[in-house]
Amino acid sequence: MNHIENSPNLPRSEPLVVMTLPEPNDINRFSPWEIDFRQIEAGAMETKVTLRAGSIVTLLNISMSRAVHQTGVSPKGLLTFGVIRRNDVQVWQGQGTSESELLSFGCSDPFDGVSATHFCGTTVSVKEHAVEFLADALGLNIPESLRTSAKPAIFGQHKRLAAIRRLSERLTGSYAPPMTDAIEEEIVAGLLLAANSYDQHEDKSTPLTRSRAVSKTTELMSALLGDNVPISRICREAGVSWRTLDRAFFEKFGVGPKKYYLRFRLNRVRSDLIRKTDQCSISDIANRWGFWHLGQFAQDYHNMFGELPSQTGAGQE
Repeated sequence: MNHIENSPNLPRSEPLVVMTLPEPNDINRFSPWEIDFRQIEAGAMETKVTLRAGSIVTLLNISMSRAVHQTGVSPKGLLTFGVIRRNDVQVWQGQGTSESELLSFGCSDPFDGVSATHFCGTTVSVKEHAVEFLADALGLNIPESLRTSAKPAIFGQHKRLAAIRRLSERLTGSYAPPMTDAIEEEIVAGLLLAANSYDQHEDKSTPLTRSRAVSKTTELMSALLGDNVPISRICREAGVSWRTLDRAFFEKFGVGPKKYYLRFRLNRVRSDLIRKTDQCSISDIANRWGFWHLGQFAQDYHNMFGELPSQTGAGQE
């Protein structure tokens, strides 16, 4: 998706920009938002903003220590979503939202909400045509709830939103991994799947279709192990939608295609580490299988095998 232009007016920030603001409305000085924060709870206000911009996705995390009434207009040319914790936003567009985990700001839409004490949320802004491109590539719809700020997009717990929240926290944290195309795609696809109220009953594929999809996909993954390509490319080359592929992989392996692909590559790394010589470094082996951010690689490896790469095999670095 390198052909998709950067979001307008949003600076590309690698790795990230962290600011403590004298007051929340200072955010208008460096962002395309038109927003008015009105503190409605007495006490000293602490406002912290973290900005992270990739090629198609921009994350803007904001935390405020006091309850706030916020009104304004979302950025032009972007579809923007708010990933929040339950009970962090009490009212949204005149509706109670204490159970909501995803808010839609639409595109150049007005919004009005009330956030609670110690609010912390992340907005995800994506160029509108980039969302449409990815939705088409993955065989997904863009629900009307994501195109307008009229109402919250998701009520209640949703596993995909929890995963997006964890990922956004990593991307705006102290040891943030790179904003790769694959990570940006994962964020947008997760939002689309969550807003489509994903479950297996919405997928109309047959068992035979899903079995063939798994066979074709695992063959493609095997051929592309060192490239770490986005799942959208694998879907396109396999001729299957993300929804069908996701269901097929969970049925057979108990994990989705992205996690299967990651663990497939980690297995190859482990095999090479066990056999490695002094002339071959851990980073060389990791790079061979498409792992370029060594900090994240070490964490993924440890999560998978219960040990660090340097602890595998006889060779130590």
